[in-house]
Amino acid sequence: MKIEWIEDFLSLIEAGTFSKAAELRHVTQPAFSRRIRQLEDWLGVELIDRQSPRLALLPHAQAYEASLRDWLAHLYALRGRIRADAAHGPRGVLTTQHTLTVSYLPRLLLHFRQHAPQARLQVRSSDRSDCIRDFQRGDADLLLCSELEGAPLLIDRSEVQRLQLGTEQLVPVCAADRFGQPIFDLDSQTRLPVIGYEPSSFLGGVLSSPYLLDLQRRYDVELVCETSFTLGIRELTLAGLGIGWLPHGLIDSHLEAGELVSLADRIGGPILVVACYRQPDVGAASVDTLWKLLHDRPLMI
Repeated sequence: MKIEWIEDFLSLIEAGTFSKAAELRHVTQPAFSRRIRQLEDWLGVELIDRQSPRLALLPHAQAYEASLRDWLAHLYALRGRIRADAAHGPRGVLTTQHTLTVSYLPRLLLHFRQHAPQARLQVRSSDRSDCIRDFQRGDADLLLCSELEGAPLLIDRSEVQRLQLGTEQLVPVCAADRFGQPIFDLDSQTRLPVIGYEPSSFLGGVLSSPYLLDLQRRYDVELVCETSFTLGIRELTLAGLGIGWLPHGLIDSHLEAGELVSLADRIGGPILVVACYRQPDVGAASVDTLWKLLHDRPLMI
C-alpha cells in the first residue's frame, strides 16, 4: 500500500470528481482512477459507488474517512519527529494542567525560546490528575502543576527534583456593574449564586473547606454550575451568572479592565504554589538545559 493512494482518495472526496482530483494530484485521470482501484484492491473492498451518477462513497468508506485522515496526520507528525530527533536529539516532554496552559505556559515557553532556543520541548496539556499520573509513570520528563501552599506533591519520591516557581491566589470574583462595583452585594443579599468546581477536582477540594463552607454558613448559596473547566468558570463569571474562584494569572487583565471585581477581602481565597518537577536521570539534553534555566533564571508567576 502506498501513502499516495490515501492522499488520492482524500483528494477525490474534497474535489468531488475524478477529473478535478486528478488535476489536484498532477496526474492524468486514467492514472488517478487506477490508483483509486489499487487502494480498493489493497483494502479488499470498493470505496466508490460507481452506479451513482455523481461521486458517492459507499457507507463503509464514509465511516472511515475521518480515521484515514487521522492516520495520515499521525504518520506525517511521526515523520517530522523522527527527522527532528535525528537532527537535534530527542525532545523533553513537559506535562501541565489546562489552567496553567492558558495562564502561565505561554510566557514560560517564550522565556525558553529567548534564553534556550536550542532546547526542544514537547508540551502535553491535560487534567491535573492525568498530568501527575503520566509523570509518575515516566511518560513525561517535566511536570508543571499547581499545589496548595504547604502541601507539595511527590514528597515520597526523594529522587524527584522540585522547583517552586512562585505563588498565586485563587481569587473570588464576580462581574462588575457599570459603576465598577460588584453586581452581588455581600452585605444585603442573602442568596448568592456560585460557580463552583467539581468536588472531586483539585480546586474543588481546595475550596470546599473553609472557603465554600464558610460562604454556605453565611448565605443561601445557589450552585449555578459545577465544573473542573476553569476557563468555563471565568466565562460564566464574566457573564454575571455568579461568583467564582479563579487563579489570578487567568483574570488579571479582566481585573485591570474593570470587568471583574475581586471579593478576596470579604470571602478570601487559598494561595496556590506553581512548581515544576523533574524526573531523575533524564537523558535528553534539552531537559538539562531547560531545568538549569528554570533554576538560574526562573520566570515569575
